[in-house]
Amino acid sequence: MTTAAALSTRQRLSWPLAQSLYVWFVMAGLLVQGLGSLVLDFNAGLRRAMPYLLASLMNGNPPHAWLHVAWGIGGLLYLLIDRGFNGRIRLGFVFGIFYTLLGFLGIAVHDPFNMRLEFPENLFHLTVGPLMLLLTTMAFRHHAKR
Repeated sequence: MTTAAALSTRQRLSWPLAQSLYVWFVMAGLLVQGLGSLVLDFNAGLRRAMPYLLASLMNGNPPHAWLHVAWGIGGLLYLLIDRGFNGRIRLGFVFGIFYTLLGFLGIAVHDPFNMRLEFPENLFHLTVGPLMLLLTTMAFRHHAKR
């Protein structure tokens, strides 16, 4: 049987753990996606040989790809340098706000900053950004209750 204190500890740790895993996953994923997009942009033969779905995920728009590479490298370096809870929370809020605003900007302005921000990209930004904000808020609230 589980004691009430052990259950309470597990409940508090679940949100910070989920946020930690998510922020690491998103930063690594952005780096991989951005690098893949740049490779496909520079190698048309590889793009033609790649399955359509995978080629579509790799946007192929250099300004957009560089944004993903910058966030991926910057985010991973930040996570490696500031390994604590507060660092993950800061990165989660900054990233979540930025990507949510980027999603709304992509809806309001056609191809801002010469980035190809169409429905799939805006959907991605408006899913990843708010989810990061939700997980970060929940992790912060549960940590503050301790």
